[in-house]
Amino acid sequence: MPGIELIRGRSRGAAVAALAVVLSGCGGPPPYPPDLTFPVRDDRLVLRVPTAQPGGTGEPGKLDAELAGLDALGGRTAEPSAVPAVHRQTLDRFLAETFGTPATPTVTGTEAVTTAAAKLGLTPERLTEGGKLYRRHCLQCHGLSGDGRGPTGQWIYPHPRDFRRGAFKFVSAGDGGKPRPADLARTLRDGLKGTAMPAFGLLPEGQRELMAAYAVYLSLRGQTEFLTLAALLAEDDGEGGVDGDPVGFARDRLIVLLRQWERAATTPPGPPPPSVLDDAGKQDEGHLESVRRGYDLFMAKGVTDCATCHEDFGRKATYRYDVWGTVVRPADLTAGGFKGGDRPEDLYHRIRGGIQPAGMPAHPGLTDTQVWDLAHFVRALPYPRELPPAVRGAVYPGK
Repeated sequence: MPGIELIRGRSRGAAVAALAVVLSGCGGPPPYPPDLTFPVRDDRLVLRVPTAQPGGTGEPGKLDAELAGLDALGGRTAEPSAVPAVHRQTLDRFLAETFGTPATPTVTGTEAVTTAAAKLGLTPERLTEGGKLYRRHCLQCHGLSGDGRGPTGQWIYPHPRDFRRGAFKFVSAGDGGKPRPADLARTLRDGLKGTAMPAFGLLPEGQRELMAAYAVYLSLRGQTEFLTLAALLAEDDGEGGVDGDPVGFARDRLIVLLRQWERAATTPPGPPPPSVLDDAGKQDEGHLESVRRGYDLFMAKGVTDCATCHEDFGRKATYRYDVWGTVVRPADLTAGGFKGGDRPEDLYHRIRGGIQPAGMPAHPGLTDTQVWDLAHFVRALPYPRELPPAVRGAVYPGK
């Protein structure tokens, strides 16, 4: 296909846009050209975000400029081009040998890597089929390499997920790390409310599972690359651990990442909700008491500190930097429609494990009863009639 080589240079975005247009034609997407390779990462690495609050959400299409400005605000970023050419070429060769190409995706190498990938369902056959579905449904926003920089990606707020950092917001594994398969399945099935991430509930479940597997694959490839580039750059400062062997470092990191994904996949779901409530049950005295206790916990400084970020229960617009260096706003909890889902168990996991990439802390010290109390309060917040009178007066004065 003419122009494919431009993906590796500064015209990468235009080439991917053209590719997406071609792939959206009648008859379904054709196979990737066999000589198409993943782009060499040339966008800035965000190593530390500023602690100061940003003034707003930034401007559409200005992502690169905003990331470049993080250092002046107290953050720390780095250019991949600063990595010595010999190390970069060695790393790129390892990535190609281990992860293949868009047309022939794989996770291979040592026996430990191949075995762990197979346990996660990351076989070449499944990845090839998942890649076709990803190309049809996801590439436009998430990009060829899963960098969140597809043709429409930089014009969307919140920005599409950059899988290469290996960070995910809505997880239920308890440690705030990798998502369980059920987490990815829910996101694909239901979408993310209030964002451009659509629901794919009409697709067969098997297709959604293949798309999720391909997202895991892109994350493994991208995070292995990110961690190795960051270590190579730190090595110049005397802080890295590569010791002149980027391949060994990358291979070791990949094994660790595979184990993290495997641990998440084998983590059992959290405790079920204490009860499933109908409208009458929401006025039950026991439930109202749980909501009241949840309100007290929400407001308790030094215990949960929920009200510190969600000022005026989230109605006051305050902004934070997430781990990708982009700007997010803590949710307005009075508006409902939570991005990560509004089932009781969804809120339980957000409170228990936090949303670590966005800076929302976990609360491992709370009892299950306390977490459910908070979940009941947050779930009732958008609906004044579901709050006890004293709590309703505090949240909605005059109602």
